[in-house]
Amino acid sequence: MNVAKLLANAKKNKDALKSRESTIKPKPGKNNYVLLGDWNQERNEEFYKPFSQHFIKDYSKVTDGKPETTVHVCMSKTFDEDCPICDAIAEAGRLIGANATDEQIKTLEDAKASTVYLLNVLAMGVALKEKPEIRTSVALAYYELYSKLEYVSSTPTLFNAGTLHPQLSSCYLNQVSDTIAADEGDNRFASIFGAIEETALLSKFAGGIGTDWTPVRGENELIFGTNGISSGVVPYIKVQNNTAVAVNQGGKRKGSVAPYLEAWHPDFMAFCELKRESGDDRRRAHDVFPAAWVPDLLIERKEDPNAMWSFFSPKRFPELHELYGEDFVKRYEELEAAGEYDFQLPAIQVWRHLLTNLFETGHPWITYKDECNRRNPQQHAGVIHHSNLCTEITLNTSKDETAVCNLGSINLSQVMSAPNPLERLREVIRLAIRNLDSVIDVNYYPSDRASNSNFKHRPIGLGVMGYYEWLVKQGVDFESEEHLKQADALFEAISYFAIEASADLAQERGSYPSFEGSNWSKGILPIDNAKLMEDGKPFFDQPRRFDWEALREKVKKGMRNSNVMAIAPTATISNIAGTTQCTEPPFLLEYFKSNLGGTYQVVDPAIAHVGDKYHLLKESYYVDQLYIIKAAAVRQKWIDQSQSTNLFAKQGTTGRDLDLWYTTAKKLGLKTTYYLRNQSDAEKSASMRTKVIAELANAALGKLSEPTESAPKMCSILDPDCESCQ
Repeated sequence: MNVAKLLANAKKNKDALKSRESTIKPKPGKNNYVLLGDWNQERNEEFYKPFSQHFIKDYSKVTDGKPETTVHVCMSKTFDEDCPICDAIAEAGRLIGANATDEQIKTLEDAKASTVYLLNVLAMGVALKEKPEIRTSVALAYYELYSKLEYVSSTPTLFNAGTLHPQLSSCYLNQVSDTIAADEGDNRFASIFGAIEETALLSKFAGGIGTDWTPVRGENELIFGTNGISSGVVPYIKVQNNTAVAVNQGGKRKGSVAPYLEAWHPDFMAFCELKRESGDDRRRAHDVFPAAWVPDLLIERKEDPNAMWSFFSPKRFPELHELYGEDFVKRYEELEAAGEYDFQLPAIQVWRHLLTNLFETGHPWITYKDECNRRNPQQHAGVIHHSNLCTEITLNTSKDETAVCNLGSINLSQVMSAPNPLERLREVIRLAIRNLDSVIDVNYYPSDRASNSNFKHRPIGLGVMGYYEWLVKQGVDFESEEHLKQADALFEAISYFAIEASADLAQERGSYPSFEGSNWSKGILPIDNAKLMEDGKPFFDQPRRFDWEALREKVKKGMRNSNVMAIAPTATISNIAGTTQCTEPPFLLEYFKSNLGGTYQVVDPAIAHVGDKYHLLKESYYVDQLYIIKAAAVRQKWIDQSQSTNLFAKQGTTGRDLDLWYTTAKKLGLKTTYYLRNQSDAEKSASMRTKVIAELANAALGKLSEPTESAPKMCSILDPDCESCQ
C-alpha cells in the first residue's frame, strides 16, 4: 500500500458514511428502533421493527422454545411495557452504525451482533438492577454514552450482557492450594485440580484468568502423605494450558490464562522456560501467558555481581508468600542465614535468565510484588499475590477468595474533543463508575469464590483508550516533556473524578462491606502513597489542580468500590471505538488484525489528525522506550491498580537495554509491565514510518481529495497491491 492510499483510508475511517446519517429516520410509533444505516441494507430489508419482536425473532437462539437471551424480558417486565428507551434510541443522533469502519463492523460481527442490537442489550442489560423509577432513564444515559463512543464496556460485557448467563467480568485472579483435592472444610476450588476446574468454568463464560501457583511445592520435594516426590508446578501448568485450549471463552474467543510464580520458588528457573520451542514438550506450555512476581530484593541484588539468590520451599515457609517490603526482606534473610534454602544461584544469573527468556519468548512478563502491595488500598484485608492476564489488575486473593474485576474504558479522543472537555470527562466518568458498579450486581458468577470476593470488595477498573490519538489531536509529541505534563494533568482529573464518583455512589448505595480499615477509610488516596524519588517527591511532581482535601474528607465517609482505576489493553474495544489502543502508539501505522472471524486491515486513526505535523507520527518500535516507561510512571501515581504497559524491542535491542528498561520501571514506581514485543523481519519491512514521514512533509490530508493522474496498471504477480486482477 502506498502512502496516499494509507492516508486516504485513515481519512475514510474518520469521515466516511457521515452522509448516511440522514437515512436513519425513525418511523412513528411505540417501541420502534433503528437498525444500522444502508451499509447493513443487504442483511436487513426492513430497517424499522418493534424491538422486542425483532430481537426474539432474528437475534435470539431458541432452545426448547426459550430464547437464550433475556432482553425481551427486560422490555416486558423489568422495563415499562411501553419502554421509551426504544423511541429514544430511534431518535439518537449519533448511532455507531452511521460511522462504522470495516474493523468495527468485523469485530462486532464476530460476536454475531449488529451494532444497535449490541447497544440495546448493553444499556438495558447493565441497568437491570437499577430502581424501577430510574431504570429507563439510566439505560438511556448508558445508551447515549455507548452510541457516542465516549465509553465502551469490556469484551465480556459486550458478549454477555442481557443473556441468561451474563458473565460480564473481564478478569479473575485465583490461587492454587498445595493439595490435589481440597481439604475438609476448605472451598472446593482450594486445590490444584479445584483451581483448574475453576479455570474451566471462568473461561467458559469469557473470563480471562491469572493464577497464583506459588503455594505449590517445588519439584522433587517430599510428599508426606504418600512418601512420594512432588512433580512441581510445571506439569500442572501444562494441564491448565490444555484446559484453556479446550474451554474457549463462550465460543467467541480463545481461553486465556496467565500463571504467576514468585522469583524465590524452587521451580522459577524452569517456569521461565515454559514458552520455549526447544526442550521436552511435556515441560512446555505454549498457550498460556506466564508472568514473574518479582520482589525488589532480586533487582537490588542483581546489581552486585557477587550477591546470591536463594530459593525456598513454599510448603515449609509459606510466610514468604504473604510478606512484602521490609517484612519480606527480614524473613528472607533470616532463612538465608539459617541455611534453610533449597539451593542458591548468583542473583545476576537469575535476572539474566529471566530477561533472556522474556526476550526470546516474550515471557514471563515482569511484575513487581512490593510496589503492588505497598500501594494496595486493601492492605487490611489481605495480600496481592499476583496480577491478571493483562497485568493491570492488582487485587487480594486467597484460598477462599478469587478476585474479580469489571472493566470499561473512556475514549479520550472522543471525550476530550468536547467543547468543555473536563466537564464532559467528569460526566462520562460518573456514568462509567455507576455502570461498572452495576455490573457487579447483574453479573453471573461461575464460582462461589469469585462471587464472595466481588460482593465483599466491589472492585472496578476504569481505564482509557485513544490516548495516543488524543496527544496527536493536541499536537503533542509522544517523546516530549509536554507529553508528561499533559498526562499528569489528565490523570489527576481522571483520578479525582473517578474517586469522587465512587464516593458519591456510596452515599446512594452504601460503602463496600470491607471498607472499614482500608486506606480509603483513613483518607489515604493513590497520590498520597505514590513512590517517592530521591528528592522526596513523586516522579514528575506538578502543582495540584483540584481540591484533594475536600475529596479526602468525602472519601473517609465511604467508597462504593475498593478499587476504581485500571488501564486495560483495549485491543478489541478500541477497534469498535475506532481509536488507538490503550496508552501507546501503534506498533505499525498500518497492519492486519486477526480474530475468530478472519483478518482485516487496521489503519492507525491518529493519522487523520496529523496534517503537516508529520513528526507526531510514531510507531512503538521507534519510540524511546524510556518515554513509554516515564509516561506510565506519571499515570501510575494517580491509579490505585495498574496498567497494561507494553515495551517494544526493535531489531538491535540488547540485554543491556532490557536491564535498563525493567530496572527503571521498578525505580519509577510501575507496578507491572506487560508484553515485550520483539520486532520481526516482517514488521520491520511493513513499517510505514519512513515513507509516511517523508511524504507527509509534502502532502497533507486535505490534498488527498485533489485529482491525480493514475499510473497505468501493469500485471505483476509479486505485487501485493496490484489491482489489475481484482
